[in-house]
Amino acid sequence: MNKHLLLFAGLAVIMASCTSNQAEKKATDSSMIALDTTFSPANERPEHSITCYQYVKNKDTASMQLRINGEEITGFLNYRIYEKDANKGTLSGEMKGDTLIADYTFDSEGLRSVRELVLLKKDGKFYEGYGPVKEEKGKVIFEHRGSLKFDHNVVFSPIPCK
Repeated sequence: MNKHLLLFAGLAVIMASCTSNQAEKKATDSSMIALDTTFSPANERPEHSITCYQYVKNKDTASMQLRINGEEITGFLNYRIYEKDANKGTLSGEMKGDTLIADYTFDSEGLRSVRELVLLKKDGKFYEGYGPVKEEKGKVIFEHRGSLKFDHNVVFSPIPCK
């Protein structure tokens, strides 16, 4: 009987040590998972800056000031196209990759209007996108953003802010 008791005690010790190792392993695995799944922001410090840009071609000019606060962008945009009424207004939008998508709220010919503005940033400059538009809910938007052209019609180059 002592042999059976000794064998049973030995098995109990072995099983207890195996269970203990599994519990330690689970605790270690759980802490690993907790460490791996903690949230850490992609940009530890959101960008905060003010930058200015200008477009000049023949007698046409435009100036733009962008205030960047993380991914949110606000600013001012003024167009002075030769022999046309000036447009002066504000913009509000966000960067999506290398593309600024914003609403441009402006005054022209005594009316306030809103239109979608899409600018592609390349080599420190912003290229204004063009394409077919439609009016939707009192705002002019592009029919298909994916088919916009960013040829060199209006290119905003960086300038010092005044």
